[in-house]
Formats: sequence, structure tokens, C-alpha cells
Amino acid sequence: MITDKSKPFSYRSDVASALVEEIASSDEKVVVVHGGGSYGHTVAKRHGISTTTPSPGPGVSETRAAMYELDQLLCKSMVEFKLSPYPFAPFDLLTKAGKKPAGTWLKSLLKANLTPVTFGDVTLFPNGFRVLSGDTILYELAKMLNPDRCVFAMDVDGVYEWNSRVIIQELTPSKIRRTQILPGDDASGGMKSKLEIAAKIAALGCEVCFVSGYRRNEFAKALKGMDFYGTLVRG
Repeated sequence: MITDKSKPFSYRSDVASALVEEIASSDEKVVVVHGGGSYGHTVAKRHGISTTTPSPGPGVSETRAAMYELDQLLCKSMVEFKLSPYPFAPFDLLTKAGKKPAGTWLKSLLKANLTPVTFGDVTLFPNGFRVLSGDTILYELAKMLNPDRCVFAMDVDGVYEWNSRVIIQELTPSKIRRTQILPGDDASGGMKSKLEIAAKIAALGCEVCFVSGYRRNEFAKALKGMDFYGTLVRG
């Protein structure tokens, strides 16, 4: 959403800046997770790397380099609006950050008025390299930090009813399991993956908001726990 997926390596600085400005003015403690967009997904798809298909190695370095390039652009936008980004590779979450459990480490960063920033990545699994999606990372963060809410800023207004443009205003984990969802065609699984992860997060007692990243006012409302135009998932 902060990139144009139809154009490889296209960063939407205006969209990113608008969202960053809302985060900066919200006074909320926020951890930012971004996907690969037209950077990482473009390269991963070219080399056949996904969340389900392991790769022996070719393309891994190029995909990771693309992700770091996008991350640097976003962090630059954050600095422009007086946020203090603290970028980190997501595999830090799966082990430990230094000698502290990752959750404690992240809370220390937030307490120091830093904004942790991480991203979808490619990491080594037992049978090869696969995409570690931003959605999966968000679920791990929710388990560690027990936040009040998680906000997905997307290029659509929320979750639509099947074969229509009608927004589903509220979902529960059980309703998600019964809902027909079109699988995504990107490297991390698209909307189907996002809803499956949202169901898991909501089951932890955390609200999940699906909102358009192009509607900065609605994004701001979702970030602050106010009523917003989009889809709310809660257990």
C-alpha cells in the first residue's frame, strides 16, 4: 500500500508520509510492520519464493536487499515527521534480542520513545528459504506485546462481502472461518492470509482493524480505537 504493486520498485512517499504523520500525532506507542510491496514481492515472485514454496537459495539476497531498500525509505519518511524509527530484522523476534526476551526488548524501545520498525523477509526453514510474511510477524508481536489493537492499512476499504463491494463492518474468528475468501496472488498470500492471521490475533483478545491507507482520517480513527470506516475483527 505504501508502494504501487503494478510498478516494480515504486515507493508512494505521499501515502507513507500521510500515515506516518498520523502515527506521529496520535501519541500512541506503535510498532510498525510493513510488507514487501513492489519491492520484495516483485523479486520473490520472480524467483519463485513464497510462504509455502521453499527455495534453495537463488534470489534470496536480491529479495532481502529489496526489502531493506523499502525499509530505509519508510524510515526516512518517519524521521521527517519527528518519529524515531528503530528498524530491525524480523528473525530477532523468533529468537532473542540480545539477552532479553524479544517482548521485553520491544517494550524497552517503546519506553525510550523509539518506534520499532520491521518487515516481511526471507528466512531459512529446514527445507529451504521461504517468505516470513509481515502478517505472521504481526501475530508474533501480538502474542509478545498484548496490544489493544492491530491496524492493517490496506489499498482497499476493508473486507468485502463475497462478490460485492459491500464492506463487512465486523467479523469474529468463527465467522472468518466460515467466510469465502479469495486467495491472494502475492508472495505472502494476500487477503486470505491477513484474515487467517486476524482471527488468531482476535482470539488473543486484541481488536484487528482493516482500513484503507488512503483514507488518513479513517486510519487515524482506527489507530486511536475510535469508530472507523472499514472492518473490525474481534473475538
